Amino acid sequence: MNGRLMRELEELGGEIRPASLKKCDEIIIDQPGFSATIALWGGHLESFIPAGQEDLLFQSSNPGGEGRFGRRHFGVPVCWPWFGAHETKNDYPAHGLARYFRWEFIEAGRFKNGDVKIVIRLASEDHPLIEEMWPLAFELRQVFRFSSKGFRINFSAANLSDKPMPVSEALHTYFHVSDNQTAAVQGLDQISYVDKFDNGSRQLQQGIVSPCDHMDRVYLSAPETCEILDAGLQRKLIIHTEGSNSTVLWNPGADIAKQRADMEDEDYRRFVCVEAANALSDAYEIPPGGIHQLKLKVKHKPLVNA
Repeated sequence: MNGRLMRELEELGGEIRPASLKKCDEIIIDQPGFSATIALWGGHLESFIPAGQEDLLFQSSNPGGEGRFGRRHFGVPVCWPWFGAHETKNDYPAHGLARYFRWEFIEAGRFKNGDVKIVIRLASEDHPLIEEMWPLAFELRQVFRFSSKGFRINFSAANLSDKPMPVSEALHTYFHVSDNQTAAVQGLDQISYVDKFDNGSRQLQQGIVSPCDHMDRVYLSAPETCEILDAGLQRKLIIHTEGSNSTVLWNPGADIAKQRADMEDEDYRRFVCVEAANALSDAYEIPPGGIHQLKLKVKHKPLVNA
């Protein structure tokens, strides 16, 4: 890593630390109003902690599988260029390739208003295994924007090939909650969803979602904004998306969590995944030479005064 980039990071109160996570480094940002951690393995935003609060993001203590495609449950994994299982290759990893390779740290600085800016990159040409599994050349970038009010992720995918690139995707965000039994998601009332835990049946959301337990739902043509209400932590998380037509809600529930080797038995009680996505009928194609952006903005407010 060049000296200029390291100096720019240090000016932000940041540093690079070796991490045990797939032997990849982490970017640590420590500011008076917040701290943030980005894992270069998979390009995960791993942690975002506003001053005086608990982390907005969940991290499982379970290390997951040891192989390249062993999953861990934490932060904001990038699911791309497919969401869920691969349509034809049973031996390909779930949720695409982006979350299983090392990203490159390429920029550190500030936006004009003083917000912290970190940029990371994943290019297919840098990884022979990616080129073997996905023959269409691409470049991915994530621009992270941090302030005491919350964080933003601008995820962009450029199709560098001469063929249309089929994509289904998600920013698979694990939001930390005090208790999934009392947490609620609002903003999806009267939105139709596919219930993957009920053989893909179509349902219509009635009111708020609570408890946030044992669900795998793809809300199609979803609104851009929804909220997590957490009475235990006395905060509201406001989730706004752009370039996303689907919103996915996921929590495995007690029985599935106990069956998983990559998750602790009680992990499901401390998170709800609310994902900015383009899945199922909302999948799309990036034309040759085209770029698609998927944006996620998360703000936190006190629940009582929100």
